Formats: sequence, C-alpha cells, structure tokens
Amino acid sequence: MKIVQYNILDGCRIEERYAMLFEWLEQQEFDIAGFNEMNDWTEEEFKREMEKLGMPHTYLHLMKSSPYSIGIASKFPVKKVYATDAPPFHHGLLHVKIQQIHFLVTHLSPFESTIREKETAELARYIQSIQEPLMLMGDLNTLSPLDQEYYRKNHTKDRMVQRSFSKRQHIVDGEINFLPMQILLDAGLHDIGNGESLDYSLPTKIKGELQEPIYVRIDYMLVNQAMLQLTPQSMIVRDESVNTISDHYPVLGHFQEKSHKE
Repeated sequence: MKIVQYNILDGCRIEERYAMLFEWLEQQEFDIAGFNEMNDWTEEEFKREMEKLGMPHTYLHLMKSSPYSIGIASKFPVKKVYATDAPPFHHGLLHVKIQQIHFLVTHLSPFESTIREKETAELARYIQSIQEPLMLMGDLNTLSPLDQEYYRKNHTKDRMVQRSFSKRQHIVDGEINFLPMQILLDAGLHDIGNGESLDYSLPTKIKGELQEPIYVRIDYMLVNQAMLQLTPQSMIVRDESVNTISDHYPVLGHFQEKSHKE
C-alpha cells in the first residue's frame, strides 16, 4: 500500500501549483492520500479530482473553526468514524477506517508548543481504546526528540531563539520543547520516518533559495504497535517535482496490505 500525507499550502489555489500537484499525484499512483490545508475546497471538487487519480472514496472535513480543511482519499471505501474541530484541536481531527486500518488526519497548532501539548495529550487519550492497526498523519508543527541530535549539532535552538516566530513556536524556557511529540511516543505511537539524519519536511524552495534556512521535520506518519505488523515505513520526498508546490514536502509511506482473513 502506498500512501501520502501532504500539507498543500492554502489549498494550492495558484493555477501553476495546482497543476504541478496533480501531475505529481498522478505519477505516484497512491492508494491513500491525506491532506492538510484544503482551503476553499468543496466536497464535490475533492471527490471529482481524487476520482481522476483512482481514489474515488473521499472524506473532506470542513470546519467552522478553521478554513484549513483536512481530508483523505482512497482507492478503497472510507468509513468515517469521527471528526471534530472542537478544542483543543486547532485545525481539527479526522478519523476514518480503510481496509480494517484506522487513519487519523490532523493539523496541529502552528503557534506555541504548549498549545500542541494539549492537542497531543487529547490524541494520546483518544487512541488508547483503539487496538487495531492505526496510523496518525499530518502536519504536527512539532519537533521530535528523535531528531534532537541533528538539532544540537546544527545549533537549531540558538538560531530559533533569534527568530521571533520560530522562538514562539518551539522554544520554552530557552530550550526546544519536544514534549508534544514525546506525549505521542509515550502513548505507544512509533515514528516510522526517523532515520540516521534529519529527513526534513520544511522549508521547500517555494520562495526560492533561502538564506540560512532552519531545517525541521514537522510532518509525520506515526503508527501504533498493531500497525507494525504491516512493516510500515515513511520518508520525506524532496526533489524538483515538489520543490515549489507547497511550503512543506510530502510524506511518502508504504505498508503491507492487511489480510482480510484476520
């Protein structure tokens, strides 16, 4: 099974970006696709465009509290389990079931990491009752303690402190706040994209070549213990085909198809 998680930046409404997005998606032939920032999309457009890609089953979570809709598309039937935009979620939570696997799509707050602590605490509580295979994916706007060696070697903390928004996003008491992600890891989720070096998902080259960029991994696929039996893996796609589609790079995942005999 081939899956993607993609924050497409404000609905990818610029014509050139929109065309590049769908050219790339068509080439990839995904089985399942999760999206963040589906701004101004309608359910009809989402279904129509995903059908062209061979994923006719869709669910778009339109929220009153946020214009940054989240959605999922699949080659296989999608059963909605739960969707909310209630606090503490900044851009909502969508929970569906596809092929006996639970998929949670979310987009956490881009502001203070202490806000994300509340969001991830609620996610940790929510998933505890789910014993079947589960994948949580999205733009979590959160740094992982599994990447802290890279951040240490590259003086990421010192550079963030000097930039007001990065400082607001990630620094607490003079240190990078890894607690939001640690809460999810402590809840039994496994990061299937952690490697020996930082597989960064931001920034891209949508604004051209940047001066002294701060590379971070904030887009993830996390799975529970039951999902590990399907040997899931993920990586960030960074190449010319996706350099200027969004300010995020997409997360590409693979896992074995679940047997219907189980």
